[in-house]
Amino acid sequence: MTGPGAALAIWVDIASEDDALFNHWHSREHVQERVSCPGWLRGSRFKGVARPDRYLLFYDAENTAAFESEVYYRRLRAPTEMSRAIFPKFLETWRTVCSVERRQGDGIGAAVLSVRLQAGETAPFDALASLGPARIDLLKGEPGVGQAHTAEKDLRLQPDRQIDRAVLAFFWSVSDAEAARDRHAPSGEILALQHTVSKGDLPGAAG
Repeated sequence: MTGPGAALAIWVDIASEDDALFNHWHSREHVQERVSCPGWLRGSRFKGVARPDRYLLFYDAENTAAFESEVYYRRLRAPTEMSRAIFPKFLETWRTVCSVERRQGDGIGAAVLSVRLQAGETAPFDALASLGPARIDLLKGEPGVGQAHTAEKDLRLQPDRQIDRAVLAFFWSVSDAEAARDRHAPSGEILALQHTVSKGDLPGAAG
């Protein structure tokens, strides 16, 4: 993955009693299902450090068209049995297809510093990039992409919200991410990597 692309970023809260089901669903079914779609490159799950009920599900893609493909929408229209059980558990969901305005580095890291920005708010991209993260993305929300009405969306009890822009800085450790937040992004949130799957991990996946 070299250079700008696209991403689907989902911040979601999950109650503690639903945590085990959520993690099993994402690791054993959902991430593989999504990453096998055309144009999808990698799916990763991060769990909040200060807030363990907060998750970030982050999917890298070649471009925003990956989130409008018929293969993807066919899956959104026909959720699996496990998806039907877990989507009603989603709370405070922010789900946005994003284009990558700027990127430095590659891959992901053990922790991510997530900074969601309001319209017109200055992004601390250069300051965070100077600290040498594994990778840092400046994301721009694309509100008209990947938002068609589907059966999967109906399962979530609250409407999805969308971000305007965000900075995601992937660091080698939680402590590195915390130090970066304290220096340059006090409103940021630290989440630790739990699981990641790339296209190459799925033999026979469509390109």
